[in-house]
Amino acid sequence: MSGNPKIMLGWLALALGVFVYLHNLGSEHAATNPDEHLYWQITRMTAEGGEWLPLKNLNEAERNTKPPALFWQGIVMTDWGEHWELWRLRLPVALYTLATAALVLLVARRLSGNIGTGLLAALVFLAFFSTYRYGRVVLTSAPETFWFFLPFAILLLGGSCGAQRDDTGRLTWPLAMAFGLMVGVGLLYKSFALVIPFCAGLTWWTLHQHSYRASGWLRTEAPKIALLGLVAIGVFSLWFWLDPHPQLILQDFVLKENAGKFDPKRGNYFFNMVAGNYSIWRILFGYPFNAGLLAPAVVALAVIAFRGRKLLSDPEKLLWIWVITQMVVFAFPQQRDERYLLPAMPALAVLAALQWEKIPRWLLAITLLACAAIPAVLLLGGIVLTGELAEGPLYPWYFAPALAAMVGIALTGLLSSDWTRLFAAPSVILVYLAYALFSAPFDGPRGAFSRETIDAVQGRTVVLPTVYGAHDEVYRFLLPGADVQTVRVEPPAKLGDMRKEHRLFLLGVPASATAIAGFPGLKILGSRLNLVDRFTGKQSQDMLRGNITGQLFQQDLIIELTD
Repeated sequence: MSGNPKIMLGWLALALGVFVYLHNLGSEHAATNPDEHLYWQITRMTAEGGEWLPLKNLNEAERNTKPPALFWQGIVMTDWGEHWELWRLRLPVALYTLATAALVLLVARRLSGNIGTGLLAALVFLAFFSTYRYGRVVLTSAPETFWFFLPFAILLLGGSCGAQRDDTGRLTWPLAMAFGLMVGVGLLYKSFALVIPFCAGLTWWTLHQHSYRASGWLRTEAPKIALLGLVAIGVFSLWFWLDPHPQLILQDFVLKENAGKFDPKRGNYFFNMVAGNYSIWRILFGYPFNAGLLAPAVVALAVIAFRGRKLLSDPEKLLWIWVITQMVVFAFPQQRDERYLLPAMPALAVLAALQWEKIPRWLLAITLLACAAIPAVLLLGGIVLTGELAEGPLYPWYFAPALAAMVGIALTGLLSSDWTRLFAAPSVILVYLAYALFSAPFDGPRGAFSRETIDAVQGRTVVLPTVYGAHDEVYRFLLPGADVQTVRVEPPAKLGDMRKEHRLFLLGVPASATAIAGFPGLKILGSRLNLVDRFTGKQSQDMLRGNITGQLFQQDLIIELTD
């Protein structure tokens, strides 16, 4: 990216990225992970207890599933639960992601001497699917990524000024102390065990700076890294020091949550490494998977780097060191997940921007074709949903023109090589906006219960039969003042058995269903339109048989048993 028009377009695209990441943070249907529901619950119940520690949860085995920083953050943002709104819980996480994007921009600008490359790197980072999925909801990934990338960014920004320089900042005693505090904060969001990959990456990083002369490294760098690790663990240890029940942290978090990842009871180590849900392949292909629609570019980047490894600049080699270290370290536990590689995604974004012109155009064209196809499918889905409900327009007037424009922008990028490289990352970000527009009816008045319904269940227990843990937390935002509880059954099974104890139930039925209103002994207090994003095995099989809209779109009914 060079030249004033391209720079202006880069800034506009970055502004679009910021808008997309902050847009509709209160959406129930934001791309997320089921862990978010559990983290809402821990935050809410801890806030209701009126104390920072111990953490509280309905399931005692999950009370210490993560360190307290994420939950303290939510407590502060909601004023101890007084303003229990989803956007308040998510905003700090989104700001962490945007702060990381700013670091990526600065590092790429420093290494290239070109603001256009810096803008491109930030856009690539925001276009990664893992960044969008985990970087704007209540999960630990965004804070962890920021605090672990920050020290490396400081080292890269600390070299001599000027473009294309191969020097970087050196680890000093003050920096070692400061980095220890930074990493310690990251550990308070995720786990004390993450000091291992960080220190391993920094060890390799500083060894490379010493041209792999072990004697000099042992004398000058090893003590600083040891100090850094001790300071980081010391910050994490505040959890034990402040919690009135440190023995439960040891039991729940250290032994079960962390050491359990090496538990031999999980099965044969070497068999699980090559097969099963947590195999080595989730790590080996983790970076392309995290990149999402930019996966072809990331694969090409790795090939380009390997072939031209002797020509890489020193900062590029150091960034690859961080990327490879994450892969190597997280290949060892029994439980392997591509999410463990997220702290290296900012480095990957910088590397991609530095080599963007070398990535084959046809691979970026694949990304643009996907960016054209997805909004087109979402537009078709909106038309189908409107027709199935037959209740007038669901979407605002700009829905169809906006998605059509997104398709046009992606296809325009195919017209020339410059445009392909220019439009690839922004087009991916537009796909995320397209999904948000498609979800709009489910987050608007049609996706909420009426004021009359909310008043009718005030102070009453509403039972949600479900197979998912902590799923009731979604409805606490939708039914403020009601006591929403889950019963772990697959609805509507065993509903008759529960009617003796409960009178109000929350059930999901196909969006076009109306027959339930005719059943005797039932009164529908309210309903709302819902977009289902989690499916049981039976529901998935039904979708494969062709009943996609019947399972994807549903009504949530609040039913009162009247006899």
